[in-house]
Amino acid sequence: MKRLFKLLVLISVIFSFSFSEERDPREQKLTYLLGEKVDNFEVKTLEGDKILTLEELKGKKVFLNFTTTWCPDCIEEKLIFNKEYEEKYKDRDDIVFLIVFGPYRSDNKEKVKEYMKKNNFTFQPYYDGEEMELYKQFGVINIPTTFFINEQGILEDVNVESGYKNMKYFK
Repeated sequence: MKRLFKLLVLISVIFSFSFSEERDPREQKLTYLLGEKVDNFEVKTLEGDKILTLEELKGKKVFLNFTTTWCPDCIEEKLIFNKEYEEKYKDRDDIVFLIVFGPYRSDNKEKVKEYMKKNNFTFQPYYDGEEMELYKQFGVINIPTTFFINEQGILEDVNVESGYKNMKYFK
């Protein structure tokens, strides 16, 4: 009887681990963990003509995505995202999309402009400075990485590398 009980317990433990929605362990290396308040930050449009801060966006949901023009996962993600942006999110004023490119490896502003034009993307691109301040502030370790910040400035969800479609808000 004890063996049967132990076997059932072991099976249930294995089963629960197999089907759990375990978080990516790389999240622990990021600057902000789920439920933490995000410090104010500043991000500029690709052209540098508009600056947004988290403080200005209080009361709105913030989708902050670090991306590149050369990463296969980023390219696939942006093709899906642009379509959804056009269909679902473009005219909403309760959520702000900050798609941030930067001087990550070989990217520069000209490459990002070409990438945006080539793919007919309609979302507003932002660009991290040459010092990659935003990238460093968030402790990004993989591209793409997406942060979802709620209306109070609290990190509600994060996705390291596997795409925003796995995030609670976008399921």
